[in-house]
Amino acid sequence: MEAFKDFSITDWLFFATILLVWLYMAAKVYHWFGLLLLRRGWRWWNRKDEKALAMDSLYDAFGLDKLQPGESLIARTEGGLTIQIYRPKE
Repeated sequence: MEAFKDFSITDWLFFATILLVWLYMAAKVYHWFGLLLLRRGWRWWNRKDEKALAMDSLYDAFGLDKLQPGESLIARTEGGLTIQIYRPKE
């Protein structure tokens, strides 16, 4: 305890600032690492096969949620393939 009496208020403020910065950086690292683990875990938990991913992409690309009952959508590719999607009347 004899060594601490030689420090001035400026020294104590400097030490406190260093400690606060270190705690802030440690909290940010743990936050980043935790989010990384959660993101990878969420992707692993909700993984889909290739067909489900393709259907999701098709649904998003053509806006199939806006297709009304009784309407159809026809998509033609450059290779001559025709895809027709029909929403039946309910």
